[in-house]
Formats: sequence, structure tokens, C-alpha cells
Amino acid sequence: MKKVLLALVAAAVAALAIVMTGAASADNTSVQYTVAFTSPNGLPANVDQLVANAGGTINTRIPQIGGIGVTSTNPNFVAQMAQNASVKAVAQSVTTSIGPTMESSSVDAQIAASGTTGGSSGNNGGTYSPTGSDSQAMPDPLGYEQWDKKKLDASTTGSYAIQRGRPDVRVFVVDTGADQTHADVASNLDTADSMSFVPTEPTIQDFNGHGTWTISAVGAPINGVGISGVAPNVTLVEGKVLSGAGSGEFLWLDQAIVYAGLKHFDVLSASLGGYIPKCGSATNPNGCDHPDYILLQRATQFARANGVLPVAAAGNEGWDLSDGAFFRSYIEAPGEVAGWVTVGATGYNDGKAFYSNYGTPIDVSAPGGSTRDYNGIPGQPGPCPHGSLCRLIGAWSSTASSTPSNPVEQCTGPGNTPPCFLYGYVQGTSMAFSDNNPNKTHMSPTAVESILQTTANNQPCPAPKTVTEGPGFVFPRATCQGDTGNNTFFGKGIVDALRAVTFHA
Repeated sequence: MKKVLLALVAAAVAALAIVMTGAASADNTSVQYTVAFTSPNGLPANVDQLVANAGGTINTRIPQIGGIGVTSTNPNFVAQMAQNASVKAVAQSVTTSIGPTMESSSVDAQIAASGTTGGSSGNNGGTYSPTGSDSQAMPDPLGYEQWDKKKLDASTTGSYAIQRGRPDVRVFVVDTGADQTHADVASNLDTADSMSFVPTEPTIQDFNGHGTWTISAVGAPINGVGISGVAPNVTLVEGKVLSGAGSGEFLWLDQAIVYAGLKHFDVLSASLGGYIPKCGSATNPNGCDHPDYILLQRATQFARANGVLPVAAAGNEGWDLSDGAFFRSYIEAPGEVAGWVTVGATGYNDGKAFYSNYGTPIDVSAPGGSTRDYNGIPGQPGPCPHGSLCRLIGAWSSTASSTPSNPVEQCTGPGNTPPCFLYGYVQGTSMAFSDNNPNKTHMSPTAVESILQTTANNQPCPAPKTVTEGPGFVFPRATCQGDTGNNTFFGKGIVDALRAVTFHA
């Protein structure tokens, strides 16, 4: 039995698919490395010489957190750099991606917030709270499909009637870019402060589609076209950290996080993820922590110290992130990094989405969609009275490399003529909030985090507590632990926009 279990864990670790940006070799192949210096403030004065002596060339500098990115063809680069006393950790770089599930879907989390005061949150009280009704009215033509927003009480009779967001609230969405011409993106998008951190794609234009979908879920305006976001009046800022192929380096994410701090954005939303090895002498002879882990921690604290609340998806593999035996040497990033609000995904029936990771790192949950809610019983229809098949609808980029499931086109010219805009159904969570008092100054990250957790709708563990994830997963079953006020499937509960914007400490 033990051998079987060890084999299963070994297979699971292999399934983590930790992608490095190159393979160290002696055949002059250029490899990407990450270096974290001992000092988190600035870079050594002789950093260029240090790197050159080890056979490398610096291509990324992040002095605010004491880190660099380096390319080198020297197979001994790690060992040579590690000999320097100023180097805390050096290893081959790790990449991140939109993390598709077996059905090519992803979990996305966006939160926008402003205000003044707050505090720590505890157990929500342990009493079940229902989510919003799907019968609520929505203001835009495709709003009837937006069951996810109605579950969050982001509707005409819900949070929209109290607070639709404020333009001075700035949400920095890091993803594959944004379609700058889409009607449900362009009017709220600050292109001047938006930036690409992908060297091969200097434009913020979205060549994948995922980024346009996520940013529209946050702040698509109420404009009589398509959909509306949870906070339709906030200012959107795009940070491209993933290429059109949906992948990128954690170093690019670090740059974006530091940029968010320098710009004092209110919220940073990361609809992406990867698995960073925390330890391992083979790749990091100078210590336990991987340099990508160190720099991500530093970048996170830099952002929070400058008023930014980082929010991330929990990941899509259906794994228990709190399983110490399984995740002893790896961390799901950025969701598991201290300082992030980690969001799990739920389906139309408010159960945990089959693909959503779970465990003690989950802070709150939000509707993410789950096609298995629709096809739970072979041959029988599911509970979704929509064309979505229990997915979520959002804007899609006109320059995307792929077409979304069941695409919908809305043309706004006379007689249904151009200009036309594309929408698609995917599985993913998206939420955004603003405080309901326009005269308040911006809230601290801790205050916003507290309000989100305090006002979330408490959800109980299912009965029985163990559910079937289905074939295709390393661990085909998941077991919920905890109580209705705080458990490993839902955290403090499913976020409620109306309760959040009307909360008074």
C-alpha cells in the first residue's frame, strides 16, 4: 500500500508540470535563471560584473526587491553564482500560466475596493447564508446569462443600486492583455498606465482572449452592450504578464506587482498560477527557498505596503493545497503566498467547482462555473437555465488566437451592423467591489480583505463531506473540513457584493 501511495504522490508531483524556461546543458543552450540577493533593497553595485563572471547576461532588473533575471549558456552558472556572499538564492526560472483544467478553463479572481477603516476577521458565525437569486434583473443585453453576478448580488436591485464602483478605484488586472477596442473594456481602460511586461509582446493588446474575459468581468461598463462587470464604474489597468500562448515568467509577474506598488493601485488581480519548488539543494545550494518564491514574497509585501490588495485564483487541479505530504516542497503561486487573498471557485449550485483547488489557503469563494453541474447525471439536463452550460459569459478579444465555447456576437450598428463585439463562455471566478461612500479615502488592503471575509455568505461542507471530482484528476475525490463559517472548500464563504458595499464596521 505504501509503495502504491508513494507512486501516486510521485505521479502527482510530476503532474504539477513545473515548467522551467530552459534546460541546463553544456551545448550552449541559453537558459533563464532567477537570482535573489541577500538584501531585499537594491542590487549590488557590481551586479553586472558578478553575473558576467559566472557567464550570464542580465535581462531583468527589479531593484525594489533585490532580484534579477539572467540568461546563460554556462551549465555551472548556479554553482558559480551561489558562491557569492551577496546571493541568497539562484535557480532556473519557473513559468506561470492561465492554468487550464482538463476542459481548458480557468479560475479568475478580481476584487476592486476603496474606503478607510477595517480590521481582522474571524469566523463568520457558522450560520448558512444563501447567495443571490438568479431571477434578479441585469442592465445589459446579455445580463440574463450572468448568473454568476446575480449569485454575488451584483445586479440592478443589488449592489448596482448602491454602488457601481468609483473611477478613482484602480484595478490592475495581470493576464494576457486586454482588447483595447472592445466596447465592454475600452471605456474603462486606462491605457496610459497599462503596461506589458512580456518582452516579445510590448503591446497590451490581448492575443489570447483570457485577459479580455477577466478584465471585463471586473469592470465592463453598463452601456447597453453585452455584459456588465461587478464594479462597472471602476478604472481598469492592464498588466500583461502572459504571452498570447498563455504563459510567462514569474519574474514578469514580480515586475508587475512592484509596478502596482509604485503606482499605488487599489487591487491587483492575478488570474494565473504555477507551482514553485520551495526547497531542494539540487537547484538552490544557498538555502531552502527558491529565488522565484523569495522574490514573489518580497514583491507581495512591497505592493501591500504601498496600498495594493493582491487577489489570486486557487488553481484548477482539484488538489488539497493544505496537504502537507503532497505539497511539502511546492507552493501554488501566487495564491498560497502570504499576503494574497486566495479565491476558490463554485458552480451554479453553490458547490465547489470540480476543478477548483481547496484547503486551508482558501480565503473566500466566488462563482466560477462548472460544466459538471450541467452534466452531473448522464442524459439528464442540469440546473442552469442558460445557454452557458453552467459556464460564465464575458468579453472576448477580437485578436484572440482561439475562439471561445459557444461564441456570441453583438453588433451595435443600425440593423445589427458593425461595430460588432465577441463574447464567450468559460469557467472562472470574477468579482470586484467598491465601497459605498464616495467621500471616503481608499481603504487599506487589510481592511478590504477583512470586509470581504466578514460579509461573505457562509457555506456548509456538503453532506457527505467527500465528493467525487471525476476522472482525469490525480486525486479523484475531495473531502471538506471545517465548519460553515470557515472550511476548506469555501473559506469564509461566497462573496456578496451587496453586503460588501453596505458593510459598516
